[in-house]
Amino acid sequence: MKWKVCGMRESKNCEEVAQVNPDFMGFIWAKKSPRYVGEDYVIPATIPNHIQKVGVFVNEKVDKIIELSKSAGFTWVQLHGEEGDDEIDTLHKAGLKVIKALSVATRADVDEVNKFVNLPDYFLFDTKKGKEVGGTGERFDWNILENYKLNVPLILAGGLDENNLQEALTISKKYPIEVLDFNSKLELSPGVKIVSKVSRVSEKLK
Repeated sequence: MKWKVCGMRESKNCEEVAQVNPDFMGFIWAKKSPRYVGEDYVIPATIPNHIQKVGVFVNEKVDKIIELSKSAGFTWVQLHGEEGDDEIDTLHKAGLKVIKALSVATRADVDEVNKFVNLPDYFLFDTKKGKEVGGTGERFDWNILENYKLNVPLILAGGLDENNLQEALTISKKYPIEVLDFNSKLELSPGVKIVSKVSRVSEKLK
């Protein structure tokens, strides 16, 4: 099972988390997020190359995402807004890998994946809460994944921590979940992860 730590920002904290060796680290370029990295942010060069860097965006212009990927240093893009086939296609043609995030609460929300023609490298399912965009730190009913029928692998997000990790691993045997995404439940404050908690997640995944 691969795993991702999202909402990273502070250089020293990034370096400490990188030493625990998650497969992905996410950096948020959405201004409304409390984990927003800032316009001119550059991902610390001390993070090893084998850790995939993910730029997270909400309804950002594709040209700007491509430009930022070069200046900030990420090769994966996570789209949390209304982005669709055109954006996925353009990003793929620019050589970037794409994660399309969907907020879900019902089986009908899961069915939204069927509207895509240009498929991403992963779909990410996070918890839907009203009209909010982005993570809520809460878990959704994983049973609704029964409606997922595509061959695109999944990233599971939403309230994951060391306490429900084993249950997430069990459910991943039933559905095509390849990555577990951790964020707020491992935090001291927005954008700052508690390294001991990250380490315990790593140990349990081993």
